[in-house]
Amino acid sequence: MNWKKSLRAAGLVTALTFSLVGCNTQGSYSPQEIIDQALQETKEADTYYGEYTMDMGELGGKAQVKEWTKDGKRRIEMTSENGEHIISVNNGSQLITYDVVGNTVHKMNYAEGTFDGLQSPKDQAEILFKMMKDSHDISIAGEEKIAGRDTYRIVAKAKKTDTLLGDMEVWIDKKTWLTLKTTTNSAGNKMTTEYTKLDVDKKIDDAQFTVDIPEDATVEEMSEEDYASETVTLDEAKVQLGQFLMLPEAEGLTVHTISLDKGLEERPEFTFEYVKEEVQQFSVSVFKVDASHAELDNISGEKEIEVRGQKGTIMDTENFRYISWQEKGYQYGIIIENPELTTEDILAYAQQMTVVQ
Repeated sequence: MNWKKSLRAAGLVTALTFSLVGCNTQGSYSPQEIIDQALQETKEADTYYGEYTMDMGELGGKAQVKEWTKDGKRRIEMTSENGEHIISVNNGSQLITYDVVGNTVHKMNYAEGTFDGLQSPKDQAEILFKMMKDSHDISIAGEEKIAGRDTYRIVAKAKKTDTLLGDMEVWIDKKTWLTLKTTTNSAGNKMTTEYTKLDVDKKIDDAQFTVDIPEDATVEEMSEEDYASETVTLDEAKVQLGQFLMLPEAEGLTVHTISLDKGLEERPEFTFEYVKEEVQQFSVSVFKVDASHAELDNISGEKEIEVRGQKGTIMDTENFRYISWQEKGYQYGIIIENPELTTEDILAYAQQMTVVQ
């Protein structure tokens, strides 16, 4: 399987398991008390060089990764077992991705401050723990060495088999907060990421954050605007989508905005935001289905459900509720934003959808 596609398929799990927390193994403290203490004592690393392996299981095989990080800049080189070689660089003002084998380059410029405020590993740890505190049993499983460094090993066991985040084990560097090893087991697929080398405070030359691009490479340059969403009218949506299904405005429910995702020109995706009494209720997204979307694989945590007489899926977690289905050449998705709405409410709304003329 294409490694880049595998990464996209596993992107949600990877993002959610990027960091957990370091903690003491003292049995007299609860996991939360230990985590709170670790959050105060752990120092995060700003500069380091690392090497790690990724095993995506059935989703896409194995890869070797090298990583350079310095003052917010980052370079990642990934080589997969099937021969793919990808170099990605964030130099502080531009994101560059170079497919060495395909000899193609994607560049995206961004304004200063665009990525300010992104969660640090410590922030992500707190968020992840909050997500799992009700769905998993979390325990302290001792201390181990990973890449020659002392780590805390934390085990999170899912209480239910159909949860988005399955069983996880995470090894946290005691001194830097970096996640040195992660294993996840969701829907029968086991994935492992493990550092084999970590050099903290290594002197890294700024030249590492440049990419030597061959003259014959195919280069595509983009900007933040290329990936932004823009507000459009219903008539504009109709021109690109044709005769799609839409929920009519009635009983106080109105369309607040219609937006177009500009980063998906090959299949324009429109999102309709619905409000009632100035309170966001849900959003409905729609795009035309082509051959690459004829069969969309379920991700862990999704259950099959019938929507408008069609086969669909639902993801219902504490922090995210989403219903999707395909109908007559279109893919539809509903993100539920009002916590007071039930699944039955949304299915009833979907039943009212009619073809836009």
